[in-house]
Amino acid sequence: MTQFSLEEIITSDNLVHQGIFHLPKNPGKKAIVWVHGLTSKFYSDPKLMELFANMSDEQGIGFASFHTRGHDYVTSTHRLDSANEKGYVHETIGSGVENFTDCIKDIDAMVSFFVHRGYSSVTLVGHSTGANKVCYYAGTVPDDRVSGVVLAGPMSDRYSAGFDEAINREHQRIMEQKIREGKGDELLTGFDFFPLTPKRWMSLLGKGSPEDVFNYRDEIGALSTFGAIKSPLLVIFAGNDEHADQPITTIRKSFDAHAASSVYKSVIINDADHGFTGKEAEFVSEIVSWVTTSSL
Repeated sequence: MTQFSLEEIITSDNLVHQGIFHLPKNPGKKAIVWVHGLTSKFYSDPKLMELFANMSDEQGIGFASFHTRGHDYVTSTHRLDSANEKGYVHETIGSGVENFTDCIKDIDAMVSFFVHRGYSSVTLVGHSTGANKVCYYAGTVPDDRVSGVVLAGPMSDRYSAGFDEAINREHQRIMEQKIREGKGDELLTGFDFFPLTPKRWMSLLGKGSPEDVFNYRDEIGALSTFGAIKSPLLVIFAGNDEHADQPITTIRKSFDAHAASSVYKSVIINDADHGFTGKEAEFVSEIVSWVTTSSL
């Protein structure tokens, strides 16, 4: 049985996030942190977490997975508050209400977790919306502590499979009207698979938002944030990603054409769905091998 310790990180705005950490038997200086996707959580895939821990352990790599402020649909966490007799207040968070750009604070706290433990080479691995967050962080925040970036399942939310432009335009009209009326934080249902606010909808599905980093179909400004990443970079695609609106090979070519990192690799895991179900060992092995052998 793989051993994990339960850990907490505190963000610069005093949010408390729970997570797990695996300390390898013979620890080195490299570490991997998993950034989960939309409505997910740090423990959403125990099999994947155990594979990461076991394969990382063999290479002396530390591994951790933490909640972000976007975990679950709508939930709560503690915000430290010295003025409160308990030392904290309850903060409403979750994918339906989060401010995407605050992911910078979550990821910074994850990296700091490892640095405080003596690790000097931290690789960020983001899956799905976690990939959006890692891409945004790596493309906008200078951070010498981050030595590698892995984007797994980097699909566009705007151009997801089944995208209907007419419906999207109508939904955007409704959201913009709500925001003009001062109802941008009103929780709505029926506009996605989870309840979300108009502001959150605009971030997730609005063209040109900070979250819209995987805009590979746009004629102007495609993948500009991705192209700003200079850290060593690995992009992993699922061959049968159900969210892809065009062949994965076509999407991969777009990423390859815009990559600016001098250490860059893209891989397709054949026959894998968006969650890499049944292909977890191949998926994790690809990442750990890259972290081990690349000059990170």
